[in-house]
Amino acid sequence: MNFNKLARVLRSAGLCSVLFISAESQAENLIQLYQAALEGDPQLQAALFDHQASQEVVTQAWAGYRPTVSFDYDQVETTQNIVSSDNNPYQDGTTSFPSTTWSITVTQPIFRYANYVRIGQAKSELRQADAELVDAQQTMMLRISEAYMEALAAKDELGFLQAELSAARQHLEQAEGRENAAVGRAVDRYDAEARVASVEADYAEADVALRDAFESLYEMTGRDPAHLAELQAEIDLVLPVPADERHWLTNAMSNNPALVAQREAVDVARREVKRQNAGHFPTLDAVLRNTNQDTQGTLFGGGSEVETEELQLRFNLPIYSGGAVSSQKREAVARYHSAEQELTRIIRASRRGSREMYWGVVNAVKRVKALNKAVSAQQATLDLRRAAFDAGLETAISVLDAERDLYSAKRDLSRAKYDYLVNGLRLKALVGVLTQDDLILVNNWLD
Repeated sequence: MNFNKLARVLRSAGLCSVLFISAESQAENLIQLYQAALEGDPQLQAALFDHQASQEVVTQAWAGYRPTVSFDYDQVETTQNIVSSDNNPYQDGTTSFPSTTWSITVTQPIFRYANYVRIGQAKSELRQADAELVDAQQTMMLRISEAYMEALAAKDELGFLQAELSAARQHLEQAEGRENAAVGRAVDRYDAEARVASVEADYAEADVALRDAFESLYEMTGRDPAHLAELQAEIDLVLPVPADERHWLTNAMSNNPALVAQREAVDVARREVKRQNAGHFPTLDAVLRNTNQDTQGTLFGGGSEVETEELQLRFNLPIYSGGAVSSQKREAVARYHSAEQELTRIIRASRRGSREMYWGVVNAVKRVKALNKAVSAQQATLDLRRAAFDAGLETAISVLDAERDLYSAKRDLSRAKYDYLVNGLRLKALVGVLTQDDLILVNNWLD
C-alpha cells in the first residue's frame, strides 16, 4: 500500500428539543460533519502536525554525516609585568598589547557508525509516521461515522420511548376510566401506573444519552448540529465484497495501518539497539582549520600576524564511559522486545477484529431481516391483545407487555441497521481501505 499517496488523498479530501426541532432547520448529513471534522477534529490535527514533524527526521539523520563549519573569534588585551629576567635588555618593566585570533573549522565525519545506523532508523520512522497518519485519518472517518450513527440511534431510542410512554399513559387513562365505571380492576390501573413510571425512567436516561451523543459530534467538529439527516426506512443490505472471511483476514494482516506502523516501530527499535551498541566503536573525522592570529606586541617587543592551516585526522576510541553505553544498550534491547510484543498484540487484535467485523456485517444483515418480521409479528400481537382487553379477555399487564415488546423490537431493528453500517466501515478501516467514497455511500441512505 502506498501510504504517502493515501495520506495526501485523505488530507485533501436539551434532548427533547432535539427531537422537536422545527422542520425549517437544515439537517446536516454525515459528509458535512466529516468535512467539518477534517478541519476541526483536534486528534486529526495533532496527527497531521506529528506527521509534519516526522518529515524532519531524515534530514536530521543525514546531518550526522555532513560537514560542520564553525567560526571562532577572540579579542584579547594582555598586560605583563617583568618580575625578573636573565635577559639584560629586559630586566624589568611592564608591557600591554592587544591580540586578535579568529579561526574557521570544517569537520567532516568519515566513520561514525551510530550516525550511519541513524539514517536507516530515520527512514523507518518516516514510514511509521506515514502509516500512523493514514491510521489517524481512517480512525477519524470511523469515529465521525460511529458518533453520527450513535446520535441517530439515541434519537430513535428516545422516539420509541416517547411513543411507548404515550401508549402507556393512554392505557392508564383507559384503566382509570374502566375502574371508575366499575368495569375494571384496580390491579390494571396499578400495572399501568408502574409501566408509565418505568418508561419515564428509561426516557430520562435516553434523554441524557442523546445529549451526550450530540456532544460527541461537537467534540470532533467544534460545531453543534441542530438536526441530523436520518436513515431511510429501507436500505440495501449486502454482504462484504468479497464475501470471503479469509480475504479480509489476509488483508488485515498486511494492510492494517496500525499494524504497518507497528512493524516499522519494531524496525526502529531494532536499529536503536545497533545505534546504542555503536557507542563502543571508534570514530574517525577529518578536520580542516584555518587560524589567523594578529598580535600587536610581545613582552620582548614587536608584534606579529600568523596565519595557520591545519589538516587533521581525528581518531577516537571509547574505552570506558562509566557504564552508560552498556546501560543504554540494555535499555534499547528491552524496548525492542516491548515493541515486538506490541506487534504481536496488534496482529492478534487484527485477526480477531477482521473476523468480528466480517461476521458483524453478515449477522447484521440476517438480524435486520429477522427483526423486520419480529416487528410485524409484535404489532399483530399488540392489536389482538388490545382487542381482547377491550372485550375483557386480557389483563392490562398483557397489553402493556405487548407494547413493550413491540417498541423493544423496533429499537433492536433500528440498532441493527446502524450496526450493519458501522461494522461495514470498521471492516474496511481494519484493512486500510476505508475512503471518503464509503462515507458518501452511507450518506446516500440519509434523508
